[in-house]
Amino acid sequence: MYVISYFTDADEALHLAYSHDGREFHTVNDGRPVLRGQVGTGRLRDPFIGIGPDGLFHLLATDGWTSPGIVHATSADLLDWSEQRLVPVMAAVDGAHNAWAPEFFLDEATGLYHLIWSSVVEAGSTAEGRDYANVGQDHRIWHCTTRDFKDYSPAELFFDPGYSVIDATVTRHQDRFMMAFKDERGINDPSTDHKYILVTGFSKPGVDFSEPTGPVSPAPVEGPSFFRRGAEWVLLFDHYLEGRYGAASSPDGIEWTPSEVSLPSGMRHASVVTVPDGRPLSLDGVSL
Repeated sequence: MYVISYFTDADEALHLAYSHDGREFHTVNDGRPVLRGQVGTGRLRDPFIGIGPDGLFHLLATDGWTSPGIVHATSADLLDWSEQRLVPVMAAVDGAHNAWAPEFFLDEATGLYHLIWSSVVEAGSTAEGRDYANVGQDHRIWHCTTRDFKDYSPAELFFDPGYSVIDATVTRHQDRFMMAFKDERGINDPSTDHKYILVTGFSKPGVDFSEPTGPVSPAPVEGPSFFRRGAEWVLLFDHYLEGRYGAASSPDGIEWTPSEVSLPSGMRHASVVTVPDGRPLSLDGVSL
């Protein structure tokens, strides 16, 4: 089963939808939020859910446009959530303006969970007065590691291709990691160059990135998310200027073609968690 987490422009809170086949997703709670922000700015943007070392679902979310921290909470059933915590991932980095679109992935070779997010870092400056909602800034992908989601390593630069990038998402593909990200160059206009999704890979987190391939999406889009559907990968992306979602699929993570997925209207920056077979869940009173 697949569960998709997202926010909407009308309600920057955690929304959920589910699917048995990865093709048609049904909203939970009639499309209303299942969780609202309780720390920091009170916003839950770009929500990501993964399964942590304790078997619980772990939520990470963006705490507004210019917060150096990310929101974290846990749940056993995706409906009842722990007390939220604001993890100050970039607070110690001079000139850090923000921490957007946090996600995590597990490196099974080391047992470390890698948190990744997008940040602007300009030493000696602040985010005050910048139009982050409409004007592109100079982002890179940063990360830290944890074994327990309680103690975290210091933030370090994770991916820098020499130009602005945001919204990295990572999955395991065969014997390597596969990462999609948004090339953030260009402007927020349908005629723009860039503002599309590229794909790279690596064998160890933070090193030996392959030359990015693509674009694997139209432009302008953002917020990519991978999930496995049968024998193929599916990559979702947010047509944020048009208020709709798109998808591509690939058998090998190299060649991508347009794909059809039915998703909730108004969905913004979604992420998909695959719930293991045999793990009982009940959403909207329906056992899944």
